[in-house]
Amino acid sequence: MKGILLILGLILGMFIIPVQAQTTSEFGYQLHPEKLLENTEGTLQVFVTSNEMMVPKQITNLKAISSDNSIIEILEIKDGSDKYTKNILLKANNPGITSIALAAEGFSSKEISLEVFNNNNYPTQMLMKITPNVFPIDGPKYGHIVIEIATTGGIPTVTSEDIVVQLDTPHNEIIKIKDSELVISEGEYYAITEFEIIGTGDAIIFAETENMKKISSVVNILEAEKPLTLKLYTFPENYNSYSGTKGFAIVQLVDGEGIPVLSEEDIHFSLTVENPDVSINTSHDFEEINFAQKELVIEKGSYSAFTEFTPRLNLGDSTEELVQTFNIFVSVENYLTSENSITIAHDQIGSLEGDGPSITKVLPFLTTGKNEIIAVTYYETDIEVARQVGGNIGGSQSRELITVTVPVTAKENHSITFSSSEIDVVNPINPIMKKSDNVVLVFGETGPLMSEGDTIFSITDNEGIKTVTGNPIGPIEEDLGLTVEPLLPMILAEKEFPVIAYMLESENSEDGVVITGEDEDAEADPRLGVTPFIEDSVLTFSANDFIETDHVTIKKNQDYAILNMLSNKVGTTSLPYQLGGFSGTTNIISHTTDPSDIHLSFPKIILANSNTLATIQLLDSAKNPVYAKNDVIIKLVSNNENIIQIPQELTIKSGEYFAMFDINSFDEGEIELAILSEDMALTKYDIEVIDITPVLALDLLGGMNWNERLEGKLSVSIPEIETALDGFNVEWEVQGGEVLQFDETTDSNGVAIMNVMANDQETITISAIVSGNGLSSSTLSKTAQIQNIPIDEVVENVPEEQGFGLPIDMNTIIMIIIPIAVGGSLVMLKKMDKLDIITDRISFGEKIEEIKERVSDIRNR
Repeated sequence: MKGILLILGLILGMFIIPVQAQTTSEFGYQLHPEKLLENTEGTLQVFVTSNEMMVPKQITNLKAISSDNSIIEILEIKDGSDKYTKNILLKANNPGITSIALAAEGFSSKEISLEVFNNNNYPTQMLMKITPNVFPIDGPKYGHIVIEIATTGGIPTVTSEDIVVQLDTPHNEIIKIKDSELVISEGEYYAITEFEIIGTGDAIIFAETENMKKISSVVNILEAEKPLTLKLYTFPENYNSYSGTKGFAIVQLVDGEGIPVLSEEDIHFSLTVENPDVSINTSHDFEEINFAQKELVIEKGSYSAFTEFTPRLNLGDSTEELVQTFNIFVSVENYLTSENSITIAHDQIGSLEGDGPSITKVLPFLTTGKNEIIAVTYYETDIEVARQVGGNIGGSQSRELITVTVPVTAKENHSITFSSSEIDVVNPINPIMKKSDNVVLVFGETGPLMSEGDTIFSITDNEGIKTVTGNPIGPIEEDLGLTVEPLLPMILAEKEFPVIAYMLESENSEDGVVITGEDEDAEADPRLGVTPFIEDSVLTFSANDFIETDHVTIKKNQDYAILNMLSNKVGTTSLPYQLGGFSGTTNIISHTTDPSDIHLSFPKIILANSNTLATIQLLDSAKNPVYAKNDVIIKLVSNNENIIQIPQELTIKSGEYFAMFDINSFDEGEIELAILSEDMALTKYDIEVIDITPVLALDLLGGMNWNERLEGKLSVSIPEIETALDGFNVEWEVQGGEVLQFDETTDSNGVAIMNVMANDQETITISAIVSGNGLSSSTLSKTAQIQNIPIDEVVENVPEEQGFGLPIDMNTIIMIIIPIAVGGSLVMLKKMDKLDIITDRISFGEKIEEIKERVSDIRNR
C-alpha cells in the first residue's frame, strides 16, 4: 500500500504548476502639457512603470480623484491608443497647486502634485528692489528704491495706464523716503526714487497700489560698536599763567573700539572745568579757563568739534600754589565721555617768543575725502626757573632752580612745512602759526583710502625736520571691489533699464570666505560695505550683442554712478566692465512675456514598436506657460528616422499654448530631436527607445490521446520588469490537431491558452508568436506524441517481480491510475514494458463502465 501511495504522490506532483509571486505594480505618469494654464484642459497620461521603464501592462478600473476641484477638475478617464495607457482628461480652473490621487487593483496608490499657472500677459503684481540694502557706518547716506510691475509669473511688463504707487515706512527715525508717491507712467514698467539715512537699524519699506498685493522690503543700516563716547583731547598740556598762551580742546565721537565714527545726529555738548581750590575764589563769575565756545556741536555726518581756550591771565595771583592741574570735562546726554587735564605753572617769567621748537601730536582721522583735523602743532621749550623752597628764614627766601616746560609764542606769522608720505591718503595743508600764537591745528585733505603701511608726517621747524606717524582710518585698496548691477529686480527685453555702479569694501577671512555687512551668518563689521569711489576714472564696458551701453565718467569720492542700458535680446549675457585697476563681470538676464522658449513633454524611456504621446508647449523667458500671440510654426527634426517617426511640422495657433503629437517608435536606440522655430533658440532633446525581448514558456497539458482535448499554455514574462504582463498579441499555429478555442492576447497574469482536439496524426505541434506592447516579436513551439492504439485484450496477471508486490492485476492498475492522471500512468506503464500490450488490447472508450466497477471493487477491499 505504501508503494501505491508513493507512486500516486509522484504522479500528482508531475501536474502541480508553481505559481510565480506577483509584485505590486507602480503608477507612472506624464502631464500634457507639462505646465497647465488656468481655464484650459490637459491630459494626465498614466501607465505602469518599473525600474523607470514604461511597462506594457494594462490598467483596469483606474480611479482618480482631485483634492481640489476648484484648481483641477477631472473630466474623464479614457483608454490610450496603445491599450496600456490611461488618459485622464483634466480641466485647469484656477491657479494653484493641488494633487491627483490614483488607485487601481494590483497597484500601490499614488498622489501626484500638479500646478496650474496664471495667464501671464498682463500686470498682476509689483516687484521692489532697494540698492544698496545694507549700509556701513561710514558709507553713503542715501540709497535707491525701484518699483516694477510684473505678471503673475514674475515677468516685467509695460502698463497700459498710469499706475500710482504709495511708499511708506514705519521707521521714520531711520530713513526718510524722498517721494512717498511714485507714478509708473503708461508704456513704462518701473519708477525710481531715493531714501535718506537718518538713523541706524532695520527699516521696512512698503509699496501699495490698487488691485495688487502690498509688498515690502527691508534696508539695514549698520550700527557702530557700542558704547559711543565723546573723547576729549587737549593740546598742549603745559601753560604759564603769566604768558597769555592758548590751547585747543578737540572732541571726537568714537565707537567702542575708540575709532572715530560719523554721527547720526547733531550732538550738543558743553565743556566744564573743575576748580582745584574752590576755597580761594567762590565767585561764580570767576573762570580759571576761558573757552572761545563752551557750547559745541558735532554735526550730523561729522565726528569732531573743537574750540580754543586760554588760562586766565595772572591766575597765579589768585593762588599760593606754584603749579595747578585743571580737569576739563565734557557734559552731554546719552553718551559716555572722557576727561582730560592741563597743567598751569605760576612762575612769573612772562611770554617767550621764537620760531619753535615745535611739538606735533597726531589725532585719529577718517579718510572721508574731506578736510579733517590730522594733528596739532605747538611751540614750547624747557627753561630753568628759580622757585622758593620752604618759608622765610631770617627775612630771606630760599630758592632753587627747576626745569619747567613753558609755551613759546611766534614772534611773527610763518608757515610750517607739513608733508605726508602718502598724499593719496592725506595731503596736509601747511599750517600758519600766527604772531603771538603758540598752537595751531593741522588740517589735511583726506583721500578715500588708507595705505597698508604707515603714513609718515614730516615737519620742518627751526631745529630741522621731524617725523611723526599719522593715524588714518579707512578702507584698504586690496579690500575694495567694483560692483555693477541693474537697479531693477527684473529686466524687460528691448527696453532701457538703469544700472548702478559702486565700490564695495569686504574682508577675506582665513578660510577664504568674503565677509561683508550682508553676511547674516557672520558677525557683521559695521565698517564694511559700500564706500565712495577712490579716484577719477572712466567706467567702460566690453562690446556685447545683447546689451547696448556707453562709458560713464566717475569722480573721486562719488558715492554711486547710474547709467542706462538697452537690452536687445531675451536671455542671459555676461557683461565685462573696467574702472581703473578694477574689473569684473555682471550677468544681465532679460525677460519677455512673449513666447521665447519651447518645452517638450515625453516619457523618460520609450518602448519600441509603440505610439507615445508627446506635447510641445510655449514658455516665456521665466519658463512659465504663455499663449501664442501669433501662429507659431515649429519644425521637428530627428537625427535617425529608423528609430522614431514624428511629424515634421507643428503649428501652435494664436491663442493656444501647446500642441500634442505621437512619437511612433520602431527600433531601440538613442536619437536627438531638434526643435526649431523663428525668434526662438534651438532646443534639443535626447530620446531613448528600448526594446525588451520577453521570456516565453509553452506547456502542453492533457491526456495526449486521440480524440481528446490538448491544452497549450503560453506564459510571458520580462525579468527586467519582474511583473506579469498582459495585452501581448499572440498568434497561434497548429499542426496535427483541430483548434477548439484560443486567446488572442495574454491575460493579467501574462498567460494565453489554446485548446486543440487531437486528430489521427501521430504528433501535434503548437507554435505561438508573441508581439506588441513595445517588445520584440518572439516565437516558441512544442510538439506532443499522440497515443492512438486500440486495446482489445487485458493482461490478467502481473508478475510480482514486475509489479508492485500487491495482488492486483494490470487492468486494476490502469483503472486506479486513469482517474488520477492519464498521462502519468502512461509514463509508468511504458517503463514497465506493458504500454504496448495495453494499448493493443484495451479501448478506453469501451471500458469506461468496467473501469468504474474495478475502482469500486478496489475501494471495497
